[in-house]
Amino acid sequence: MAKSGETLIMRPFIIVLLFCTLPLLAEEKSGTGKKRYSFSNESDSPTSTSPAAPASSLDPAAALGRFFEALKADQLETAYSGLVKNTIIAARPENVEQLKEKTRTAIDNFGPVKGYEVVETLEVGKSLYRHTCISLNEDLPLRWRFYFYRSGNQWKIVDLRVDDGIVELFDEVARNRKK
Repeated sequence: MAKSGETLIMRPFIIVLLFCTLPLLAEEKSGTGKKRYSFSNESDSPTSTSPAAPASSLDPAAALGRFFEALKADQLETAYSGLVKNTIIAARPENVEQLKEKTRTAIDNFGPVKGYEVVETLEVGKSLYRHTCISLNEDLPLRWRFYFYRSGNQWKIVDLRVDDGIVELFDEVARNRKK
């Protein structure tokens, strides 16, 4: 939690899970003395050479609802296991565990999740969606981005990002409104 006189906590706090290739996170000090989380350029090879089982039919809106309801109930394990079940992301359990750990740290710093709002849905064609949400944490909100891909008639989550980029979110929404 920020002490008086400090600006936004852990700027930027970013967690990325991209097509089951989550590089190791490194903690470093920025020039301002605040903690920053960044990703190394190294990534290990997948733990399994066989592809993950195909995802069952997944409604992105329902998946987001279940994810945030589980976070609201402080059920981090349930939130992530339900979201990544039967996806290529689940093929890297050590990275999912690291994501859960970093999410726990974010929740500890920003306060418990009290709810969420979908603030933007961006479609690229009919098969790729990005849902941008904010979690309504007790102290400060977090920005979440979920990327869903439709293969045939099945939706799969293929990427998840979370950060504290609320100021940037205002800029993006303003730019999109001008278009």
